[in-house]
Amino acid sequence: MKMEWKPEEEGLRQILTLLKESQSPDTATQRAVQQKLEELNKYPDFNNYLIFVLTNLVTEEEPTRSLSGLILKNNVKARYNSFLPEVAEFIKRECLSAVGDPSPLIRATVGIIITTIASKGELTSWPELLPALCQMLDSQDYNVCEGAFGALQKICEDTAELLDSDALNRPLNVLIPKFLQFFRHSSPKIRCHAIACVNYFIMGRTQALMLHIDSFLENLFHLAADEDTDVRKNVCHALVLLLEVQLERLIPYLPNIIEYMLMRTQDPEEAVALEACEFWLSLAEQNVCREVLGPRLPALLPVLVRGMRYSVMDVILLRGDRDDDADDAEPDRESDIRPRFHKPRSHTIKHNGEELSVIK
Repeated sequence: MKMEWKPEEEGLRQILTLLKESQSPDTATQRAVQQKLEELNKYPDFNNYLIFVLTNLVTEEEPTRSLSGLILKNNVKARYNSFLPEVAEFIKRECLSAVGDPSPLIRATVGIIITTIASKGELTSWPELLPALCQMLDSQDYNVCEGAFGALQKICEDTAELLDSDALNRPLNVLIPKFLQFFRHSSPKIRCHAIACVNYFIMGRTQALMLHIDSFLENLFHLAADEDTDVRKNVCHALVLLLEVQLERLIPYLPNIIEYMLMRTQDPEEAVALEACEFWLSLAEQNVCREVLGPRLPALLPVLVRGMRYSVMDVILLRGDRDDDADDAEPDRESDIRPRFHKPRSHTIKHNGEELSVIK
């Protein structure tokens, strides 16, 4: 039986006033509001009011509604285990009802709350969440589809290992094929969500993804010339990750991939070009590098040299990195001689809300 809850008018008015006052630039006012909000946490219904403002008060300004949701997110993160069961259920139900809010800001805020609840170990006790979001992907309403994908992307990022476990009956067996269907969606944002979701499972060699690796590659190659910057960036990122963990699958395509990455290294969008540069660094660490890259060096080297341009700020930062007291006779560490844009590959593991990075 669904819980029915309605806010008291006076309580709602008080919370709305606090939310608006908290947006004041005055520091003293902000501190006073923060103290009052902390006091309200003593009342179990407080979080019901917060989710109600976020999901139901559509006449309020979006920043006020979103702020209410962010306060709720912080409460979920700090004290979710102390929520009354009926309050927790009410919040879950309201979140699912607002996944497709017309406002991108509200959709994103709802997605953050859903992910925060999931990160508290609630995926196992919220069995309807993943099926509901998966079903929403097929909605003809763009807002519902995009909102569901936004929430799923955050869940994939935070709980990748759990999604591939028996504890949840391996939902990736359904989700991975579903994500691949949206690589050719008409919306670039949806395409971007779909690639990002799948990318989280490459480094772990997830079985559900490996079973569909040929379809994944086919869809990636289809998006190679996508007009959207974020889509191209995610395609490059996928190819870099695949190069590290599935080189044998890429070998037949490497000549074409190298030509593609050569083009993307010259992409007018800096974010895409930098992601493409990661490919050359990863390829240099592979045994096949000399064989496959040697013939293309005359074309690649001028491109890389042209990209070695420093802005005035870059020069200042480089000078700031110099340690005049350093011992010139001491050998450089690997981190000292890596290109400045290079980021060592790492797996990010969520543990009790904290991020732990295992550098490769």
